[in-house]
Amino acid sequence: MKSIKNLKNEHLTWVQPKTTQQIYELKSDSDLYGKINFPKSFGSLAEAESADGKWTFKRIGFFQVKITIRELGSENDLAVFKPKWTGYAGSIEFNNGKIFHWQSSNFLATKFELHDNEGNLIFTFRHGIDEPKLMDWFKTQARVEFNDQSKNIEEVSVLALFCWYLIVVLQMESSAGAVVIAAG
Repeated sequence: MKSIKNLKNEHLTWVQPKTTQQIYELKSDSDLYGKINFPKSFGSLAEAESADGKWTFKRIGFFQVKITIRELGSENDLAVFKPKWTGYAGSIEFNNGKIFHWQSSNFLATKFELHDNEGNLIFTFRHGIDEPKLMDWFKTQARVEFNDQSKNIEEVSVLALFCWYLIVVLQMESSAGAVVIAAG
C-alpha cells in the first residue's frame, strides 16, 4: 500500500470492487492507497487502513450523533465528527486541537469538500469515476481531488478515509429511509 502523503497525482478514486460487499479501495490505476471495510452487513462500524495507520470509525448516538475515529485496538478517540442537523456538514475535531470542516458543496450532495479551520480547501470528493462501466452503476464510487497543500497535513490519510466513510454512511441512511417510506 502506498502513502497518500507521497501522492504524485492530484487525484485518486474510491472504488467498490464488488457491489455485494461493503469494501472500498482508494486507488490510482493499479496502486492501492487505502481501504475501508464494514465487517458487518448492518451497523456503522468500519475498519480503515492506509500506509500511515489503521483506524476504526463508528457512529454513536441517535439524537446527539457523533462519529468517532480511533486507532485500531484503542478505546480512546483520536477525533470526533459532530454533524450539523442535516448530516451533510459538520466538524472533525482531533484531540490535538486541529479542526476540519466537511460539507456537501452542491444541492444534490454529489460533491463534498474538506476545509481546514482557516477555510483552505484540503480535498474534494466528486460522485462517480472517470470511465464508468455498466457494472459500476450500482456501486458507490468517487473521485478524490487533493489540493497541493493537503500532502503537508499530518492527518491527510485518515481524513481521506474518514470523509469517504461519512459519504457511505449518509448513503446507507438515505437508502434505509427510502425503504421505510416505501414499506409504509
